Amino acid sequence: MGGRCHSGRVSVRGQGGGNKKLYRVIDFYRRLNQYGVLSSILYDPNRTCKLGLILFCNGLSSFILIQKDIKVGVIIYLGSEFMTTKNIIRNGYSLPLNEMPLYSVLSNVEFKPFKGKSFCRAADTSCVLIGKTNEKGILKLNSNWELHLPLTCISSYGSMSNRLSNNIFLKKAGKNRSMGFRPRVRGVAKNPCDHPHGGGNGKKPKPRIPVNAWHTVFKWKHTKNKKNDIKKRRLFKILD
Repeated sequence: MGGRCHSGRVSVRGQGGGNKKLYRVIDFYRRLNQYGVLSSILYDPNRTCKLGLILFCNGLSSFILIQKDIKVGVIIYLGSEFMTTKNIIRNGYSLPLNEMPLYSVLSNVEFKPFKGKSFCRAADTSCVLIGKTNEKGILKLNSNWELHLPLTCISSYGSMSNRLSNNIFLKKAGKNRSMGFRPRVRGVAKNPCDHPHGGGNGKKPKPRIPVNAWHTVFKWKHTKNKKNDIKKRRLFKILD
């Protein structure tokens, strides 16, 4: 704990303390083929979007990630079969890609069938279903990448909730400590054995090249990885 290994040495810097977090078991599969009522909206410390407690007709209950503009008491459908000709797909419904209409805004999507929803789960994230083939559905992400996924993958209709999560500021240092982050110390304030910038009497007349604690230059250095140039030219990924 606190960024230390089994021998008690610091292996990850900047970690320590923090309040305990209770993990809520969330239903990422959503294949019950039943309607449920959203009974309450909760806060989850492990993610940025909001949680919802849904009660089904058969007496079961589960936590789900809810989409925006959903209020308490709304009926939500979760399943792998749905008749789009007779029913209307509303915000928060979870259905396969073959049941979703074209150009619909989706979130909480699976990469592979029966694996569980794995992307577009953060606050105010979404993707658009721009096309369908016989076996694949084409999703366009906010980064202009296109994903070709099987049509049996489950997704949720609508964008994720908690749109103003990025506007939250900490207000005090104790809030950052309660999240598990320790204070950061500048390299010039350390000893020579702890950082390359440390040691000496007073300030140096000419600063050296900025490096980190492992003597790696992190300023004035190219950050582009040329190995990914060929991948970024295509701007799409095909996942089986």
